[in-house]
Amino acid sequence: MKACAVVSLLALCAGAPDICRGQPAVFEVAAVKVNRSGSGGSTFPQLRNRALRAENVSMRNLLQAAYGLSGSRIVGPTWLDSDRFDLSGRSPQGAPDSDLMPMLQALLKDRFHLEVHREVKEMPVYHLVVAAGGLKMAPFDPAHPPAAPRNRSGAGIVGAGTMAQLANMLANAAGHPVVDDTGLNGRFSYSLSFAPLSARPGDSDSPDLFTAIQEQLGLRLEAKREPIEVLVVDRAERVPAEN
Repeated sequence: MKACAVVSLLALCAGAPDICRGQPAVFEVAAVKVNRSGSGGSTFPQLRNRALRAENVSMRNLLQAAYGLSGSRIVGPTWLDSDRFDLSGRSPQGAPDSDLMPMLQALLKDRFHLEVHREVKEMPVYHLVVAAGGLKMAPFDPAHPPAAPRNRSGAGIVGAGTMAQLANMLANAAGHPVVDDTGLNGRFSYSLSFAPLSARPGDSDSPDLFTAIQEQLGLRLEAKREPIEVLVVDRAERVPAEN
């Protein structure tokens, strides 16, 4: 039985002095090392109060945080998922926590000699639309943050954000890119509990992902096949450069 996972969203926004001057901010101090613990737990890259923390994460996880993409839109070698890493660091004075993306991009290029490019590839995608019964999500209210579903086993997505941010989270669970086609603006609270696509019958008392999205959020995923932009990893070292 797996507990519901709480997913926090990271969005890029301008504001750091270095960026205003045309120079992206970089971490003042950063440590990167290979994690060989074999542990199943991990901490997705976060930047809070100038402190960077990521534990037992894959390169795909790092690329997701650095480029704001779902895992299904990242193309590269198989070790992007198998190898694990720990990262820690400190951002410059005055750089907001929301500058994680450009700083993490710079760190990956420096320590892993990362080289990437973007290209358009035709692939299966889902369009996120409002279901026939109407939306079942409330606008985000800081005084009443969303809570994780009770008495549910399986996977979960709990948080607040725009529809585009939610679509990005759903893409990781659906296994294919998800495009926001709801036409809804603003931030919404959401609490979703579902059985992972890999779950066997009886493993979870939660509904499958597609049923859960409709029943719990009032949204629906429409399957299509169309061109979509992906991030292609041209080069990345499996062992990071010394700290």
